[in-house]
Amino acid sequence: MEKTLVDSKLGKLICTYEKEDVYFTWDTEYKFNNNNREPISISIDGDINGPFSKTLQKTYQIMDSIFELQSKIQTKIDSQFPEKNIDLKRDFNLEDLYIYLVEETNSVEYEFEYYSNDSEIMISVEFVKDEIEAVEFY
Repeated sequence: MEKTLVDSKLGKLICTYEKEDVYFTWDTEYKFNNNNREPISISIDGDINGPFSKTLQKTYQIMDSIFELQSKIQTKIDSQFPEKNIDLKRDFNLEDLYIYLVEETNSVEYEFEYYSNDSEIMISVEFVKDEIEAVEFY
């Protein structure tokens, strides 16, 4: 089954689910100036009625500060992995963004996923309490 909502800031949000599902994710695409000109796929935690208020508000904050967040990520990669000589803006595309509610703490965390232009490398950056918790390469 599928439900669709239209959000004033994010546009069309789609939730595809089965009747027995307990967890729901609302998906959209955000036009962003990636190297490959592809939009960012965004997945937001919610329930059958739409994204949770907390996750939706965090999504708005992320989109409003995406350039600052990317700069923060670049700085973290430069300091933690200088030998890799990575330039996110030049060599990678931000393709996926996940915003989710951690039920135990009732806090919102999020993850950025970057793919290299040749799709051979993926970088995952996890944020906890708006700080970079982990940077992983795949």
